[in-house]
This record gives sequence, C-alpha cells and structure tokens, in this order.
Amino acid sequence: MKLRLAFCASLIASSVAAQSGGTISGTVTASQGGGALPGATIRVRNTATGAASQAESAANGAYTLAGLPPGSYDLSVEPPPFFIPSGRRNIQVQAGRTVRVDLALDDVALNTLGDGGADFQKMIALPPAPTGPAPRLRGKPDLSGVWLPSLPKPSSRPEPLPWAEAIARERQESFAKDIPSAHCLPLGVTFTGLIFPMQFVQTDSMLVILDEANASRQVFLDGRSHPKNWNPSFMGHSVGRWEGSTLVVDTVGFNDRTWIDLSGLPHTEQMHVIECFRRLDQGHLETEITIEDPGTFKNTYSMKKIASLAPKDYELLEYVCNENDRDRAHLVGK
Repeated sequence: MKLRLAFCASLIASSVAAQSGGTISGTVTASQGGGALPGATIRVRNTATGAASQAESAANGAYTLAGLPPGSYDLSVEPPPFFIPSGRRNIQVQAGRTVRVDLALDDVALNTLGDGGADFQKMIALPPAPTGPAPRLRGKPDLSGVWLPSLPKPSSRPEPLPWAEAIARERQESFAKDIPSAHCLPLGVTFTGLIFPMQFVQTDSMLVILDEANASRQVFLDGRSHPKNWNPSFMGHSVGRWEGSTLVVDTVGFNDRTWIDLSGLPHTEQMHVIECFRRLDQGHLETEITIEDPGTFKNTYSMKKIASLAPKDYELLEYVCNENDRDRAHLVGK
C-alpha cells in the first residue's frame, strides 16, 4: 500500500512539474536543401537564474527541451561538423506552453557546389550496412575492410590553453585557409576516415590503415614499444594491443604541423593519442579517440564515431593532391 501511494505521489509530482514548466522544441536543418541535421547539441540558459539544459537533435532533426521554468532563455547550437554554430536570444517560455524554434544552419562552404550542405548531410547520416556477426581472424575481431567516412561526436569538451584557443579562433576567422591539406600536407591521425574512406588491412603482427586522401599508417601488433628517440612525424608512431574484443592503439611521436579537428585546434609534439577500435558487427566499426596534450589543453578529452562498411565492390581511389588542384588559388582568409 505504501509503495502504491509513493508511486502515485511521484506521478502527481511529475504531472505538476510538467504543467508548471514550459517547452522549447523544433527541428535543426541545413539552410540549403532543408535536410535534417542529427547530432546537433541544443543548449538553453535561463537569463535570470543561469540554469541550463541541453538536448540533441534526433535522426529527423527534431529536439525537445521540456520542463523549463517560465522565463527568458538564450539558445545556442553546437552543430555537427561542417556547419556553422547558431543561436537565438530572449526566447520567452510560459508555463504549460510550447515555443517552437526551428534552426536552419549554414554550412562552412556556404553551399559551394560539391562541398555544400547536402554533401555534408550524407557524411553525417550512417549509410546502410550489414548487421551480421563480426568476422574474426585467429580468435580476434577482424577489422579489415573499406570503411566509409564518418564524423566524430565529442564525448567531452576540450579546454584549450589561451594560446591554442587564440590560434583556433584565428583559423576559423580565416575560413581554414591554411588547413594542412591546402598545402598538400597530411591532415593527421584524428582526420583518418573523417572526409574520405579508409581501408584496414589486418594481420597477426600489423594493422595497416590506408586513408584515401591522408597519410597511411602502420600499427605494430607484435608487442614492441615506442622508440626512445623518435623523429617527430605527421602521423606519429603507433603500437597496438588487444583488450578483449577491443584493439587499443597508442600513438606518440607527432610533429606540431597538423590540426586536431575542423575547428582548427592545434597541438604540440607532446600530443598522445589513444584509439579504441571495436567492430560492433559485420558492418559497423566504432572508434573512440582520446587526446592528451598538456602543452595545448587543460584536460584530456575524447570523441567517438561509428563507420559503415562499404559495399563489396568499393575500392579506394588514387589521390594525388597536386593533380588538377584548382581550389588553392581561390581560397580567401584574413
């Protein structure tokens, strides 16, 4: 009897809270083409109390923030990669009512043909893939295959030091004119499989990672450690070990010439990257990336993504940066 009364009391309390609070809801779409943008983080802040809430847009771009105390709210959107942040100010929330706030975001290329919102939406969406059991190689999951591009979602937010924050801001204001790829340089480990497809070739002693437009990597699985005196390089030195069904790849020995992400965050030669690869099933590869760099960040932060297996007849293309390059002469920036 007591349990039933407690349950009823909780239902009444929930109902009262729902009636006394208001709701902000809407959809997040690309401004050009109007397609849904999943994975955007919508944050609201009560301008009087500072109380904050957040939600994430679903596969159809919809989001809902319910149970908000009446008052004025500022809203900000942290979009998926390739889209420009946006926001609204002074949204008036009333008890028991819903305010609709639809958000149409511009893409970073401002809908340039071949590099616009519709193209980026395809990269955000997870393509159909087989879902049978993951193949195995001598008792371990076999990560081999061609994996389609996929975009990471931050698991925690980076806290850059002032100098790094200033550089990232400058790169954003210059529209990423000096991104390494504009100078035919590798983008770096964290860009592998981000924009172009990648292929994994796994053996007992080595995992070879081929990226269609980035530098290739070799991950040693034979138990060796990192060299004591390593000449800093774009992709660093990688060794891997199995922890159950997860391949943990440890990479050090970087130079400081690549970017960490599309926001332009820099790094130093102290950067240490750990990647955890898990083949969830036949058609999906999960990658969790953890980044540590005391010369650049106050914290250790991570991001996660899931890639879909490409069709059987899919092959990587030859990519030569300087061949037919018509973009660089037209890049603008401050």
